Amino acid sequence: MRQIAIALVAAAILGPACAATGSPLSPSATNTGSTEPVAATPSVVTPSSSSDLQYCADITNRYRVSVGLRPLVRSASLEDFAAQAASVDGVAHVAHTHFAATNGDGISSAETEILWWRGFTVQAVIQRGLAQMWDVGPGGEHYDIMVGAFSQIGCGIAVNGSEVTVTQDFR
Repeated sequence: MRQIAIALVAAAILGPACAATGSPLSPSATNTGSTEPVAATPSVVTPSSSSDLQYCADITNRYRVSVGLRPLVRSASLEDFAAQAASVDGVAHVAHTHFAATNGDGISSAETEILWWRGFTVQAVIQRGLAQMWDVGPGGEHYDIMVGAFSQIGCGIAVNGSEVTVTQDFR
């Protein structure tokens, strides 16, 4: 609990610094059409499937290859870190809480997140969220991370009730 409190304070103080590692996307439309974040009742977070993690890496790599970059290799340690981040941030409703609290834990150099989307499947969240990041183009912090000089990626997915949070960590 103390670590989360410290992370929340760090996120408030380091907000601009965390932006360099990718700020959150706005939550997608809910079933009611609202784009406002909605509070979730913390529940048991559903673990990611291997196929969803592969899909996340594959979509990112398709974008990278489309601009002449090498694909990223999946990393088990980055996936573990990203899974923790998705779970913590998805329940806390604070972007980059885990990353800020651990300073990437010596594992991750940068992070992007698709936060608290409702009303979509996990793969639809990945597809639509990454498309939004990419569509911003050069100079957009998420885009710049996706095309960064990294060689590895780890995706983490947390399903908290009806909310989906996807975290990508890079090194």
